Formats: sequence, C-alpha cells, structure tokens
Amino acid sequence: MTTSASLRRPACWFVVLPDRERVAMPAGAHQMVRHRSGRPWIVGEWPAAAMVSVMAGRRQVALVGYAAVRPARLLGLLVAARDVHSLDLGREIAGDYHLIAEIDGQQRLQGTASGTRRIFTARVGADLLAADRADVLAGLCGAGLDRMVLALALLDPSPPHPLDDLVAFTGVTAVAPQEYLCIDRDGRSRTARWWRAPAAVRSRAEGAAVLRTALAEAVAVRVAGGRTVSADLSGGLDSSAVCALAARGPADIVALTGLARDPGDDDPVWAARLAASLPNLTRETLPAADLPLVYDRVGEPGPATDRPFVGLVDRAKLLAGLDRLALYAPRLHLTGFGGDELVGGTPNHLPALLRRRPTLALRQLRGYRAQEGWPWAASLRMMRGRGYRDCLRDMSRVLNAARAGYPTPPVGRRTWPYVTALDWTSPPVVPGWLTADALELVARAFATAAEQALPLAETRAGHLDLFTLRAGAAVFRGFDQIAQATGPPLAAPFYDERVVYAALAVRPELRASPWEYKPLLKEAMRPVVPAECLRRRTKADASTEEDQGLRANRGALVKLCDESPLAELGLIEVDLLRQACRAGAVPDHRAEALQPTIATDAWLRAQAAS
Repeated sequence: MTTSASLRRPACWFVVLPDRERVAMPAGAHQMVRHRSGRPWIVGEWPAAAMVSVMAGRRQVALVGYAAVRPARLLGLLVAARDVHSLDLGREIAGDYHLIAEIDGQQRLQGTASGTRRIFTARVGADLLAADRADVLAGLCGAGLDRMVLALALLDPSPPHPLDDLVAFTGVTAVAPQEYLCIDRDGRSRTARWWRAPAAVRSRAEGAAVLRTALAEAVAVRVAGGRTVSADLSGGLDSSAVCALAARGPADIVALTGLARDPGDDDPVWAARLAASLPNLTRETLPAADLPLVYDRVGEPGPATDRPFVGLVDRAKLLAGLDRLALYAPRLHLTGFGGDELVGGTPNHLPALLRRRPTLALRQLRGYRAQEGWPWAASLRMMRGRGYRDCLRDMSRVLNAARAGYPTPPVGRRTWPYVTALDWTSPPVVPGWLTADALELVARAFATAAEQALPLAETRAGHLDLFTLRAGAAVFRGFDQIAQATGPPLAAPFYDERVVYAALAVRPELRASPWEYKPLLKEAMRPVVPAECLRRRTKADASTEEDQGLRANRGALVKLCDESPLAELGLIEVDLLRQACRAGAVPDHRAEALQPTIATDAWLRAQAAS
C-alpha cells in the first residue's frame, strides 16, 4: 500500500478504495471501514455519529450523513437485496446521506437526488477511486485546473445545464445526482439512473399533507439525537417552518437571527413573532454592527471548497453567525436552504398550462404581467413551443455578439428578463472583463451544449425545477464545506429526497402563484406555524447590503486584482475588473456580476495554499 504526499484536508471527507494490495492511500485519514479482506475500503474523516455500517457475509453497506435507521434495520435491508441495483434505500430510509454498498464484489456508490451529497471519480494509475469531494481526488491524482470550467464559473449567476456541473479539475468526473456509480468485480465502472422526478399530478391540499409529513420526518432525523441543535431563524417561511418542527423534538433548539442593515427589512419582526410562539426556543440575535458585509475578509485564507463557489463572498457572515452560536456547542445547525427552490415556483409552467387549461394560464399570465411589467407581445411569443436547445442557441448568439465587441444585454433592460422568465432557463450575465480567450472558451462550451444537451425534464417547468434545485443544493454544499472548519455541520431538511419528491409531485400552477407567496408551504405548515406568521407577503431584498459591502471593501477588491490568479490564467482583463471594483454599486445592481469572479479568484488562492 502506498501513501500520497501530505495535503491539507477538509474536516469531513471520504475516499472509496478498490480491494487491492497496493493502492493510492490518502494522507490524513483517521477513520476507516475495511473490505472483507481486511484492506481499507472507505477512509477519511467523519463524525462518528455520521456513519452507520453493517456487514453480512459477502455483503456490506455504509451510510454517511443523516439516516433514520438503526443497524439492525439496515442489516435486514442489506440481506433482502438481490444485488446492489435493488438496494434502493431512499424509499426505505429517510434522511440525507451517501450510500456505499458492496454485494458479491460489485459496488454501488450514490449521493443524493438533490446534489447535497455527491460522488466524484478519478483514475490513479490502474485504480478507480471515488470520493465525496473533487479536491481530495484531485490531490491524489495530481490533477490540474480546467480553464474552460473556470471561465464558465465567472458567469453570473451560473451557466445553464449541463455546463453548471463540470468539475474544475482535469481528470476528475462528477456522477450526476440522479445516477449512482456501479463498479464491477473486474474494476469496470458505469453509471445507472436511480431517481426520477415524480409526475406533477397532486392537488395543493393533497400535496401539502404529504409535504408536511416528509419535512417533519426530515427535521426529526436531525433532532432525534437530542443535545443542542442550532437553527437559522431569519423570519422567512422556510426557516420558520424548520424551527417550528425542530422545537417539537427532544433537542434544545437555539435559533439565530441576524439583523440586517437595511431599515426596510422586516425579517426580524417576523422572526420575533415566531419565536414568541415557541417558548422552549432559545434565541440569539446578531446585531447589524456585528454582521459582516458581502466581501468582508474575502482575501483572507480560509477553508477550501471543492469547486468555485460564489458563497465565498459571504463566508465572513456565515462564520460570524456560527461563532455566536459556539457558546452553546451545537452538534448541528439547521437551515432553510431549499425552500425557495422547492416551493417558490416559477412562471415558466405557463406555456404547458396554456395547452391544458388556457383560461387559467392566461389569468396567471395577467397576474405576472401586472407584477413584472412584461410586454404582451414578448410574453405571448415565449408561450409558443420551444425546445431546450433553442434556448441554448439564443444564448450562444449573445455570446458571439460579445466576442464581436457588442455588449451583452444587462440585467434590467426590457429585452431579456421579460422573455426568459417564461423560458427553460435564464441567460447568465457575461462580465465585461473576460478576455477574448475566456470568451472563446465559454462560446465553445455553449455551442457544444446547444447541439448536444438534453434538458433535465421534458417540460420547461420540470427542467427549471431540477436545475434550480441542484443549483441551490450546490450552494448549500459549499456553505457546509466552509462551516466544517470552525462550526457544526449544516443541515438542509428541505433537500431530503422525500421532501423533494413531495413538493415536485404537486402541479406547478399550484406551487407558484402571482397572487400568493409560497402557497404550498403555507398550506403544509398551517398545523405547525402560527397563522399570524403565515400571513407574511414580503421577502427581504439583500441588494442594500450587497451595495454596502461593495463600497466598504472597494479598496481590498482592487488590491486583489493586482495579483489575480485569474489574470495569470489569461481569463480576465485585470484593468477592466479593477475599474468595476472601483465603480461600486450601480442602480440596476449589475455589480452583482462581480461576485462569481471575486469568489473564483478566492477559490484559486485557497487551492494554491492547499
């Protein structure tokens, strides 16, 4: 057995090794599950409570994460399975976990349907290794950086599917969330689909009952261990639902509310109302003066994520909240991540609804038009039949215009947003500081996708449901990786498979409405959250704090431009980026396009440090 050179490792990770005498062994692994032969099988670092594993003869299985199962029950499911392909534990065991199983020499490695937990693969010599983090594998196989993926990471907020899920390291491949990796006895591997979105056929009332049960179960998995569990309590519907459900369990719940600097933000008012209805809840409030701004300390060394992650610009805010909660020593921190993606809804279900229920579709279209000011002609044009590749081809044409020197349509202009709100997905903003080489890499990727890509679902609404779900799960996963260095692990009950399935099974026109905010979640939480808290119709806007953060950190951002690794890679015109940093906020908030660039720059610095 050989050992790789010592690398700085994250706080929680694992690598799955083949059953061989000599294999690349990652340094810094203090936890281990062995093959029947006694050789290492799963090695890495994880909390003891996060792993449950059993073995029966030539069969063994390990679940890593939060799984509502006892070893005896897991052993029964393992023995009953015909092979690894029939070991579909998501139907039997609630929670959020990796599945790693071996039956008669054949292995199954699987993450979650939402993408909160992923599987990556890489070859090290003749051996196929798998891990839950791409950077760990990259260190083992000596992988380099993929410039095209890094160029795509600079788009705001992200490139479309499938370009959003490419790995930034050469030689490292991601297994799609809906698939599992199967490794045969001879070492050959393939992927197989294990999850499909449900048919959206349920009524709101029926779906609300199922969603309530699934979400309650997901929260119960996290708090069942008792002790102290902390939770976000922003005042929004998502965190309020999670807090109210958590307060029913055996754990001591400490809820954290951060006070925004925007005097018009009414989040704290709603958070206080919910807290008042939960007398057994301990509440911590982080004053606005103690809450870091966007970009604060972004240039300082910090924990590395395994992909470029826009949330790095908010790292200081996350860690400040966890530092405040450290006094209580929570074993876990609950969040409301996933609520917006699952129950927020989007209007792009209207084209399909028009063919099924034209009167309702036109009535909802009028409602969205009244709110957003969409032109009738542009709206009706987008209601016509249109394939996913048509959408990608339109984006490719805009990229070609940018390469020719024409500016891409900015956020806020009446050409793009009003049309694309009804499209398969919205086009990203292409920053003006990309080099010609970077634009060429991006254009080439878009051109290939426009000719080859398949949507995640047959309908626009189905595709966007899954795309936003996975994008949100990637954000949660990034924040969890940041939190691991100093605080408790994060948890997002909304992303559990059963919760996702329950929400997506409701007809999209009943999940989204131009006249009511998150009607499905409100209906589901009526027996749980006080009626007063369900009457909220507002949602906080973070743009004020983003503008303040940009102004306050202008000097630090300009300084980062001086030795930018993105410039060394030939991806940005550093003078143009410096000008954008100095310009500060602008009325239409196009400065938000800075965030992916600054975050990718910070990510590259963290990779160099590790």
